[in-house]
Amino acid sequence: MPRNFQGKVIWITGASGALGRASAETLAAEGATVIASSRRREALPEGERIIPLPLDVTATGAAEEAAREIVSRFGRLDGLVTSTALPIFGDFLSLDDAAWQAVIDAKLLGTVRLVRAALPHFISAGRGSIVVLSGRGGLEPSPQHLPGSSVNAALILLVRGLGAVYGPKGVRINAVSPGPIKSPRLDALNAAGTGQPPQTPIPGPGLPTDVADAVAFLLSDEARFITGANLLVDGGGRALS
Repeated sequence: MPRNFQGKVIWITGASGALGRASAETLAAEGATVIASSRRREALPEGERIIPLPLDVTATGAAEEAAREIVSRFGRLDGLVTSTALPIFGDFLSLDDAAWQAVIDAKLLGTVRLVRAALPHFISAGRGSIVVLSGRGGLEPSPQHLPGSSVNAALILLVRGLGAVYGPKGVRINAVSPGPIKSPRLDALNAAGTGQPPQTPIPGPGLPTDVADAVAFLLSDEARFITGANLLVDGGGRALS
């Protein structure tokens, strides 16, 4: 069954990154009006159905203001995709409190702020879908990315809890956890570790569009009976040696 996002308004944050950009372009190509947000206005994707809305998810009240602006302008909000990430990598002993706090504030609390801002509009409409970009590190932590891995684990648990609470109100909330995906972020992670590309049962790395297709599926009516789930897009995980 082909996905149909005609008439739908989808808000994507972190849209200047590889995964957020691919998700925005995929959903716009399938008919959605995409609101693309990031702190970096100049790096946001552009297109006939992609509307830029600069946003700093760490700023108090910014997410709520943005959600109100979207609903006021377009009359509806059907989906939210959170794709915030910080490329903070390194040995555990080399990462200070500031590094940990930056990841927590941007990705964990940033996601909380966005979901909290969008939920009242979804609940009022009696429908809505949220997809949180987490990561395989939330299940299999990366030694060079422990702040991000820890936050990913928290997001997977958050999604599980929110899915149970808001499913009865018509809102579905799921996570997508990518493994190695071709991107500047993967290059930085490899540079912080051994420099050896990760081995997966399906040879990788994957592509940003692989993640975007998973996001689109979970947002769509095809996934109507799925909530609180964590969908791995990781080539089958780490290969056994």
